[in-house]
Amino acid sequence: MKDYKGHKVFNPNYLFYLEGPWRDEWQQPETVIKALKLSEGMTIADIGAGGGYFAEKFSKRLEKSGHVYATDVQEIMIRKLEARAKDHRLGNMSVIRSTFEDSGVPAKTCDIAFFSSVYKEIENRVTYMKNLSRILKENGRVAIIEYRIDSPERGPEVQYRLPEAQVIEEMEAAGYALVEKFDFLPREYFLVFGLRTSAEPVL
Repeated sequence: MKDYKGHKVFNPNYLFYLEGPWRDEWQQPETVIKALKLSEGMTIADIGAGGGYFAEKFSKRLEKSGHVYATDVQEIMIRKLEARAKDHRLGNMSVIRSTFEDSGVPAKTCDIAFFSSVYKEIENRVTYMKNLSRILKENGRVAIIEYRIDSPERGPEVQYRLPEAQVIEEMEAAGYALVEKFDFLPREYFLVFGLRTSAEPVL
């Protein structure tokens, strides 16, 4: 993590680690996409997309009939996302320069808002997630992947990791309910939430 405009964010010096082929082994992107039930015609916002590892995979899965909003707050990440979209001809991906308070994604456009190792970087999380609900379509979902506190593998410094229970508590305070949770990722927990008015909570 590094300081950026008074906030703690991912250090782009380590972006190479997130882009290497070894990430597929532990991140299991295809299994993540399957769990999200992502299909052609849907729209997903990759919040804090970084270099675009997931955003590109989302773009290719959704094809021309779907859309990806790839957002980030760091200028270096914006440049990398724009270059990736151009170089890989990802015509259904829009790059958005977001702020620490707002994603910048248009209202009521998204079936899914996706956070991979980004939720922990949000400072006023309950307020942010309340505001995020404006970008969701009816029955839209929020997916959050974060490192487990006790994961021994390389990843975010332990002091920055969040307990799964804390994420669930904060999301409930923001007006969401847990609808699915997945345990197939070796290093991370994977939670999916819906707005409380439309969600079917996990029993």
